[in-house]
Amino acid sequence: MLILGTTGLITAYVLIGTLLLSINLYSNWSWKIKAGTIIVTTIFFLVTYFSFPGLLGWPTSENPPARFKLIASQVQQPNKVTGDSGAVYLWLTQIDDLAVSTPPRAYRMEYSSELHEMVMNATSKLNKGIPQLGEFEDHENVIEELKEGPRSGQISTKIEFYDLPDPLFPDK
Repeated sequence: MLILGTTGLITAYVLIGTLLLSINLYSNWSWKIKAGTIIVTTIFFLVTYFSFPGLLGWPTSENPPARFKLIASQVQQPNKVTGDSGAVYLWLTQIDDLAVSTPPRAYRMEYSSELHEMVMNATSKLNKGIPQLGEFEDHENVIEELKEGPRSGQISTKIEFYDLPDPLFPDK
């Protein structure tokens, strides 16, 4: 599904507002112009519709960060009956510095058995109270592979999870 985000939504509403203010019921414009504005308005309502998923918090298929902290995960296994190829959903925060992290974001990755196993191991450690850091071994190549072709199993061999070290507190 096409996701345009905030920019698409704002553009759609600005255009609709401008059209509705400039063309009203009492204009002397021809039917061709009025019909054209109705078609354009309808198109921008569709743009608005496709812009909403990006604002509602649905998982993104965008590139995940190179270094991240794993917050949560969910694995949807492939289903041969429905034809669903499966997916791995990760809730991650980008880590540039261990002291500072960004707000979490949900990411969707294609299912693979290797990725499933690694995510389940990391999740079990999370459930035991051991925070997990993750890293793509060769992040730039992963991004290129995601853009070039089918993603089935390509990420799974390049992602690693590590236990977050205990913070060092100063002595009192």
